[in-house]
Amino acid sequence: CPSNASVSPSNAMASTNFEFHAPHWHGNVVIANNMRTDVTTLLPMGMLIADMVPDNPGTWFFHCHVSDHLRMGMQSLFTVAP
Repeated sequence: CPSNASVSPSNAMASTNFEFHAPHWHGNVVIANNMRTDVTTLLPMGMLIADMVPDNPGTWFFHCHVSDHLRMGMQSLFTVAP
């Protein structure tokens, strides 16, 4: 992500294959499935809406907790401006 990127208050994610994912946001939390959390599960062929109120400024790590996915580079940085 560029250093001037902003975080959208909602994240829509979908899985188009037969693998599951475990997205993990460092530094901030989301509301997914009516729970406040920093990690959730995206089931195979599923969809998830995760609402975020980014209230912790900084540059944070976002990645999938599935080891093979993390090793293959399923990771990113996101920036929350003060």
